[in-house]
Amino acid sequence: MIRLLIMFLTISYAHADILEREDVQNFIELAVNSSELTKEEIENYLIEAVPSEKAQTARQNQPEVKATWSRYRNRYVTSSRINNGVKFVKENYEILESVEKDFGVSKFYVASIIGCETNYGSFLGTYNPLDTIFTRAFEPKNNFWQKELIQLFILSKKYNLDPKEIKSSWSGALGLGQFIPSSYNYYGVDYDNDGMVDMYNSRKDGIASVANYLKENGWKTGSDAVSEVSVGEKYEKLQDDEIAELELSFDLNNFRTKITTTELLNEGFKFKDEFNEKISPLLVYEQGKTKLYLGFDNFRVITKYNRSSKYALAVHQLALEISKRFDE
Repeated sequence: MIRLLIMFLTISYAHADILEREDVQNFIELAVNSSELTKEEIENYLIEAVPSEKAQTARQNQPEVKATWSRYRNRYVTSSRINNGVKFVKENYEILESVEKDFGVSKFYVASIIGCETNYGSFLGTYNPLDTIFTRAFEPKNNFWQKELIQLFILSKKYNLDPKEIKSSWSGALGLGQFIPSSYNYYGVDYDNDGMVDMYNSRKDGIASVANYLKENGWKTGSDAVSEVSVGEKYEKLQDDEIAELELSFDLNNFRTKITTTELLNEGFKFKDEFNEKISPLLVYEQGKTKLYLGFDNFRVITKYNRSSKYALAVHQLALEISKRFDE
C-alpha cells in the first residue's frame, strides 16, 4: 500500500513538473496566442500527458520505410481485406453512393483507404493522441507537432473529448480514416448533420471526411490513379535490390517524381501507351515478376494522405480488387 502511494505521488509530481519546463512554457504561450484556448485549459490537458516510448519505437519500424514492396503489398492487399472491403461497400452502399455523388471520389478508393487505415473500422489504434502527439511535440524540430498538439486541444474542447481516453494510432491519428487533429478539424464533415464531426461513431461522417480530404487535395473525378504498362526487356528481370541500384535521370518509386512519357521511354522502358498527365514511375518486383506502374495526379493525391508511394499503390490495388469482386 505504501509502495503504491509513493508511485502515485511520484507520477503526480512528474505530471505537475511538466508545466515548469521552459519548452512547455513556450508552448503554452504559443497555444494561447494562436488559438482561443485559455492557459488553464491548456495546462489541464498537459498535466495528463506522459511521453510514450512505445509510440517512438513504433515510429521507427514503419513498413512504408522498412518493407519491400512485396512484403508491404502482402500486408494490405490480402484476400481477407478484399473480402472485408466488399462487405464494407455493401453494408454502407447508400452512404458511399451519396458521398461519391457529392464529392466526386470513387467509393472503392474511399473504402480502400479505410481498409488500409483501420481495417474498415475494426481497429482504431491502441494509443491515445495526447501522449503520442505530446511525445513528438517536444522533440527537436517540433514545430509541426506542436501545432498538431494545439489542434488536438481545440478538437477536444470543441467536441468535449478526453484526449487521454480516445483511441489513436502511434502518430495520434484519429477515427475511421485516421486523421491527424489538424486534418480532422479542417477536412472533417458532419455528414449526418448532428452538429458534430464524429469519426468514431458515425459511418457517415467518417466516410464523407475521407472523400472530402481527397477532393480538397485535388482528386480528379473519373481520372485514373495508376496504370500498369509493359516494362520492356531491359528491366523485366530485375528484383528489389537491382531496382534500388538503378541510376536513371529521375527517381523511381518516388511520388515526388513527375515526368513525361518521353522521359520514361528515353531510359529504355518499352510501352506504346500515351499519357498526357505527368507520371510518377513505379518499378516493383511483385508476385515473381517485375512490373511497371505509372502513377498520375490521383495517385499523388493519395500520397497526401500518407507520404508513401507504397501506400498509394496498395490503396489503388486494393480499390481495384474490391471493385472487381463487388461486380462479380
